Order: sequence, then C-alpha cells, then structure tokens
Amino acid sequence: MRFSLTALFLSICFLVQGQVDSSHIIKVHFLYGSKPERKFKDSEKKYFGGMHGGHVSIQVDSVDYGFSPCGKVHIFSHRNNHHCEFKSKHTPNQNVYPKGCKVVTFFIPLTEEQYKEINKIENDYCSNVPYDYAFFGMRCAASAQDVLGQIGIVEKRKRLRNIYSTFYPKKLRKRMFKLAAEKKYTFETQNGKVTRKWEKD
Repeated sequence: MRFSLTALFLSICFLVQGQVDSSHIIKVHFLYGSKPERKFKDSEKKYFGGMHGGHVSIQVDSVDYGFSPCGKVHIFSHRNNHHCEFKSKHTPNQNVYPKGCKVVTFFIPLTEEQYKEINKIENDYCSNVPYDYAFFGMRCAASAQDVLGQIGIVEKRKRLRNIYSTFYPKKLRKRMFKLAAEKKYTFETQNGKVTRKWEKD
C-alpha cells in the first residue's frame, strides 16, 4: 500500500513538473516572401529573397527576437567577421508587422523550464551572436529552428542540417503548420496587400 501511494505521488509530481504553463506562450511570426505585382513595380519595393524571402522571428512576452544581416551579406559564413545581429524589439500591445503584410503567427505554450531556457538563449544570442549570417549559411529561418530545437518545440538539429533543411522560412513554416495540427496550437493569419504577389503555403 505504501509503495502504491509513493508511486502515485511521484507520478503526480512528474506530471505537474512537465505541465505546460498557459501563462507562458511564445509567438512565432512568419512574414511571407513577396515581390511587386507587375502593375506596381515602380511603387513597390523589392525585398531580399523575393518570393523565397520573408522573415521569421520569435516573440517572448513583449519582446520580438530575430536574426538579421548587418551590412553586406556574406555568401559563406565567416567565423571571425560576423555581418549580422540578433535583434530584440519591444512590441507592447502592437503587431510586429503592419497591415498590408502577409503574416501567420503561431501561439505555442511553454513549460516553466522551456520559458526560462528560451529567455536565456535569446539574451545570450543578443549579447554574443553565435554564428554569421550568410546566404549559404545560417539565416533567420535556420536560426529560429535552432532556438526552437533547443527548447524541444521542433527537432533539435546540428547546424549544418539546420542550414540545408531550413534554407528559407517556408520550410520551417510548413513544419509549424503540421505541428499546430498535431499539438492543437492556435495560429492567426493576416492578409497581404494586393499590390504585391505573395508566397503561398
């Protein structure tokens, strides 16, 4: 009897420890790739990557974190000459992207342990970026895969595999849609303006 009660107590403690805290929800924002519609080539801007471009960032509480180039984009990564920055942007009570941008945002609940870990990772990366931004290297999508993998949201992968399996945002976005269906994560979308041709899922 004593053994059964002890086993039951330990099981409850284990479940409580791994329980998702509904107060800790991160947002993974995807800006879709785009290019100007033919009729609006003179008035609309061209963006890096075009239809296979876009951006990925991870919002923790009211701070949005993203990996971006700074200066000239290297073709291959440089070990000691990084042209990049891991930026934090405070976004209290406002959208990360304005109306007119095509965006999908996934809402992911975290455990207390995951919440502490992602805060540590993001703060460390802002202080000391661990890798260069390069066309054939780590970019925003691979960086987001790296961070989410470290806290167990997606598969944790080595850097080289992150690079070739998450070469641009759509690759990670497809995984997130699949994960949302499996884990019952919620997401919301925002339509893009008609003066641009937007990437499709």
